[in-house]
Amino acid sequence: DDSLSLHLFELRIILLGGRNSGKNLVGNAILNQEEFVLHERTTCLKRKAEVQGRSVIVVDTPGWWCDFSAQDTPELVRREIRHSVSICHPGPHIFLLVVKTDSVFIEKRRRAVEEHLELLVGAFWSHTMVLFTKGKNAGNKSFEDHVQASGKPLQWLLEKCSGRFHVFDTPETCNATQVMELMGKIYKMLAENERRHFEMDVKTLQEIEDRKREVELKAHQRLMNIQKQRSLKGEF
Repeated sequence: DDSLSLHLFELRIILLGGRNSGKNLVGNAILNQEEFVLHERTTCLKRKAEVQGRSVIVVDTPGWWCDFSAQDTPELVRREIRHSVSICHPGPHIFLLVVKTDSVFIEKRRRAVEEHLELLVGAFWSHTMVLFTKGKNAGNKSFEDHVQASGKPLQWLLEKCSGRFHVFDTPETCNATQVMELMGKIYKMLAENERRHFEMDVKTLQEIEDRKREVELKAHQRLMNIQKQRSLKGEF
């Protein structure tokens, strides 16, 4: 039975988006528990829970500055965005791109989204859905008002995602109905993709892992040198 096999299927989600977009709140809402802290990080965080009888893995990635290009984003953050795929083995089924509706989605923000998603290297758009979150500064503006005000940049994004999107009015007080509606859209997307997950080029993945190990080794060596210097000073 296809519905039964889909029910037993492990779902892997990666959250992407700008700083303060509400990714952590979205992750907590999906898993229905406080797993993601409400402050920005420079590393990925992976959490797992049972949701509606299904095993769900959510990986939250560091956010980027919404009006800045990927070149202006620290190397550590860029590396972690790419590394998110490898810690979601064998690959994510969906990238949830979280976008706040507090302000107009201008061309600068569109370019920032495009450049940061291109760090993933591969057919990521077919696995991407936009999740709009209404922040505290959105006022009484409706989602339709936001789409109209944003114009072509937002239309471009929605077209790239083949019209796949969902709206959370307020992630802080997100109710079960909003989450169930989101999960329904995710399952539909899974079926359309024949449950295939995103795959990054093996060579690219290996380069990311090698670079991460190299950076971690250098950081460890620096720490050891500092401790050695402190130890030597203590002898005098």
